[in-house]
Amino acid sequence: MMEEQMEPDGAAGSSIDVWSMPSQGLAWCDCGKGHELTEDIVLQAMAAAGFGPGRPLAHGQLAELIADLWHYSQVCRFFHLAVAQAAMRIHGKVDEIYPWDHSTDIVGYFSKTWQGCPDAACQSEG
Repeated sequence: MMEEQMEPDGAAGSSIDVWSMPSQGLAWCDCGKGHELTEDIVLQAMAAAGFGPGRPLAHGQLAELIADLWHYSQVCRFFHLAVAQAAMRIHGKVDEIYPWDHSTDIVGYFSKTWQGCPDAACQSEG
């Protein structure tokens, strides 16, 4: 019997559509009106951070962008693990540099799946 080889969702030919998937994590917007993070909001945040269209982003830049988008002044290892997981799902692996379209989708995937930090010490920092 042959073993099936499974590819990550972000592997070449993946059909994951981040922007139509339902949000399964914390609410991105805390205004109480249930605003959902959209691709347009991510693109605006990228432009505000100085990342022009088509420009690849380094993994560290992507983590900083996500932290800024979520208004986090500090992040913990759980945040970085969730960024890495998003990269795996979209790009197929954690990499040094991500193409523009993968970068936007990684931000979206993170934001739609982020459950917050399970560490009570982080939660008390607010």
